[in-house]
Amino acid sequence: MSEPVKKWLKLALQIIVSVLLIAFVFRKIDISQVKQLLISSQGLPWLFIALLLFNASKIASAFRLNIYQRQIGIHLSEERNLKLYYAGMFLNMFLPGGIGGDGYKILVLHRREGTPIKKLLGITLLDRVSGLLILLLLLCLLMPLLAYRFPFSHVEVIAATCGFGICVGFVLMHRWLLHMVGPQILAVFGYGLAVQTLQLVCVAFLLLYLQVPAIDYPAYLAVFLLSSVAAVLPLSFGGLGAREVTFLYCMNFLRLDSTHGVVASSGFFLITLASSLVGIVFLNHFSKKNN
Repeated sequence: MSEPVKKWLKLALQIIVSVLLIAFVFRKIDISQVKQLLISSQGLPWLFIALLLFNASKIASAFRLNIYQRQIGIHLSEERNLKLYYAGMFLNMFLPGGIGGDGYKILVLHRREGTPIKKLLGITLLDRVSGLLILLLLLCLLMPLLAYRFPFSHVEVIAATCGFGICVGFVLMHRWLLHMVGPQILAVFGYGLAVQTLQLVCVAFLLLYLQVPAIDYPAYLAVFLLSSVAAVLPLSFGGLGAREVTFLYCMNFLRLDSTHGVVASSGFFLITLASSLVGIVFLNHFSKKNN
């Protein structure tokens, strides 16, 4: 079986898994409640703000990636780098395997800048890992706000210890692997924090649209961070289904309404999908040799 056929079969399998997961989730929640939420919500402007916030997070993510690229000798303008980033977003969403966009960016930079593929793979992985560490750090910061919902003691101490360890690991990773100095590490950390924070605020506006009580926001946002880890796994199409299942079980564990979480999660996927479509405009830009 040829490699392209394998990739398309993998994409088909991911779509099937997503469909099955979504079907499973919607059998567990009240569909009439979902319809009521969507019909009764009067906050369409909140959806537009959520869309803007998501794209702001992606711009911050592109800036962070450009810092890594400069460390290995690639000097792209922020505008050109952002166009390449959005092209990669489109391919990540619509090419099989979930890494099509990353592979495309690596190929473009290798051909145009002459940078070894090994170095490009290294910073791509480092970019992903640093984002995951910031995500986990924010999760640690949210944990004390949920202490009253957990049957465990010393949640605050555990969260603080884990948060400190994540920060130390973040600094050491950048010092050892890319020999970054303080201001560079701080810049990468700042952009990473902006990425995850903007996405959390994006979800908060989705919750506002769904009229979720403000007191429950920390719980929904914490579960969203957990669902983001689940969505990274290459089991479903763009994380669709994986996020919803995470919300279903975690909301039940926290004794909150899982329907709001599932709908917000699906809304986040649709925002991601719509934003990724922008990248199709820039694909032709990077296919031109002299551009």
